[in-house]
Amino acid sequence: MKVVIAEKYKKYSDFILNIPSRFDDEDCEILKQKRNSVRLFLNEGKAFVVKRYKRVNWIQSIIYTFFRATKAERAYDFAREMRHRGIETPHEIAYIETKEHGLFTVGYFICEESKGREVYEDVIERAEFDHKLVDAVIDYIVFMHSKGVLHGDMNSANFLYTTDKEGNYHFEMIDTNRSHFCKGFPTEKQCLENIKRFTHRRDLYEYVIRGYARRRGWDEDSTLKKAIRLLDKFENRKIKL
Repeated sequence: MKVVIAEKYKKYSDFILNIPSRFDDEDCEILKQKRNSVRLFLNEGKAFVVKRYKRVNWIQSIIYTFFRATKAERAYDFAREMRHRGIETPHEIAYIETKEHGLFTVGYFICEESKGREVYEDVIERAEFDHKLVDAVIDYIVFMHSKGVLHGDMNSANFLYTTDKEGNYHFEMIDTNRSHFCKGFPTEKQCLENIKRFTHRRDLYEYVIRGYARRRGWDEDSTLKKAIRLLDKFENRKIKL
């Protein structure tokens, strides 16, 4: 088993080392239970969010053992890179890689808890989406792109937000392990490719694309046409799979 713990959290080493054996304990809170599982643990009064990635197949096991960083390792490294570029994300605590017969099998990423609410809840699940919140999201997407950050899964559930006393929005990004980084703004195509995962709701998608185009000084109509083609292609690909 490989375990990497951030320096400031090494005092919790004993607890962290036992996470794989304790992950399915009934006394921890389940945050998400899909392909990957996310649970909340409490230890010495501190909250630890633990994401367990789906067990890899034998081909992936070889790839992640010898040729590519695991999702857990990338989540840990990318959290630091995000903050270095001014993008907020829950602070990384540790990552764990379990092995069988010398080959990687399951990865765990441990981070601090975020108190933010998913943007998804207020822009997708409502008949009339929150325009002020979406405008703030668009501003943040432009900011991320200006820092050379292409979030690997730019869907609205991966934006967590809080508001301050003045009503300003503050965002944290989660599920960052598939992100990409470059110097300065990515290309137009890369930016639009990045945004296409935000939503499949067409009225919201058009609002986001037009707002993004205005902020970048691009023609709204031509940008929207390009963005719709990208979303159509993405959705058709999903149907065929």
